[in-house]
Amino acid sequence: MFSRLDCIPRDVRVAKVLNKHSLTSTGMNVAIVGDCVTPLMTGASRSTLRFAELLSKRGHKIIIIAARYPGMKNVDLLNGVKTYRFRSVAVPKYGKSLRIFFPTVSELKDILLKEKIHLLHVMVPTPATLMAVMAAKSLGIKIVAHSHTQSQNVLYGIPGFSDSKTLNHILNKYLAWFYKQANIVICPSKFGEALLKKYNQRLKTVVVSNGVDTSKFKKASPRAFLDKYGLSKRAKRILFVGRLHPEKSIETLIRSMPYVLRRLTDVQLDIVSSGYLLKPLKRSSKKLGLEKHVRFFGNIPDKELVMAYNACDVFVLPSLAELEGMVVLEAMSCGKPVIIADSKDSAAADLVEGNGLLFKPEDYKDLSGKILALLQNERMRRKMADVGYRKSKEYDVTKSVKSLEKIYASL
Repeated sequence: MFSRLDCIPRDVRVAKVLNKHSLTSTGMNVAIVGDCVTPLMTGASRSTLRFAELLSKRGHKIIIIAARYPGMKNVDLLNGVKTYRFRSVAVPKYGKSLRIFFPTVSELKDILLKEKIHLLHVMVPTPATLMAVMAAKSLGIKIVAHSHTQSQNVLYGIPGFSDSKTLNHILNKYLAWFYKQANIVICPSKFGEALLKKYNQRLKTVVVSNGVDTSKFKKASPRAFLDKYGLSKRAKRILFVGRLHPEKSIETLIRSMPYVLRRLTDVQLDIVSSGYLLKPLKRSSKKLGLEKHVRFFGNIPDKELVMAYNACDVFVLPSLAELEGMVVLEAMSCGKPVIIADSKDSAAADLVEGNGLLFKPEDYKDLSGKILALLQNERMRRKMADVGYRKSKEYDVTKSVKSLEKIYASL
């Protein structure tokens, strides 16, 4: 005689037994899969790592499965979180910062069983995360997918295709298909949710902000940062933080500087992070005669990043595509007014409500006017900074982590 369980694949039976006996312990066992999970300055990477750390501190067993970078071990600890790493290749044009990895379904199943995983949480729709989804489904493990990608992240990196309606449609259809594989999809903003729903109304979605760690990103003295880099304490400072990639439209910000300097001579632009447009942007800055007014810092530790926010007078995000805008939340949490591109493909503009100004996308003259309006009006800056600081508390990452826990538990 055969029981009903004999009709279920052995892998699924094993996973169900593991879940039954381990879910009653201190917390849930969750595997988070994302290609570029490193301390690099990318939104998806930083969000993934931060959620993993905070969930671990709340008593859950979290493991990360990610790309192995040169010099890394197959298994290591990343900020205290056990991380499995697999063979990977660098993404063309992106230098050494972005990599995709290629595990097999069998390799991933072994990890999921060994670690007694209850839930799979995938971050970006790459070949590795698709393999992870297949592995989880074969074991009867529920899947949470996180929406960290929009078609513009790809399109703006392909010369001549940034406005391609056909390619945009194909990419969005793929994203909708990928997210359909999950039991639930987390979107960082209502804008991102609407974008996915446009291509598949049946997707089960929930909005959870990437959040901001208000205990870390807060008002603080920037003196150590200014001293370390020999920066003027008198100059007005403009700050940009983010990947140096086409969709961020950093060229617009650089081109606005000559117009700002016509009215205010002691102004500095600080650009924090890295990306494959570093050399072209440096050339553009030099061509405009801005070597003394524009500084590229590359990636810096969070402690210095907090001071960089505090050192600026205005934070500017000229980005054309954002699913939320973590850096905007960080600037707000440090008590700084913001200037954001009012792009139809960006959710960041929705964060501006009395705490900053919007400008026409890619219009460097309009941007320069908005920068001058704030730099020349201290009272306005302080008022907007206070509004943003209070508003940032609504996005405290602790709230987001609690929302994740509820989502996990519901599955």
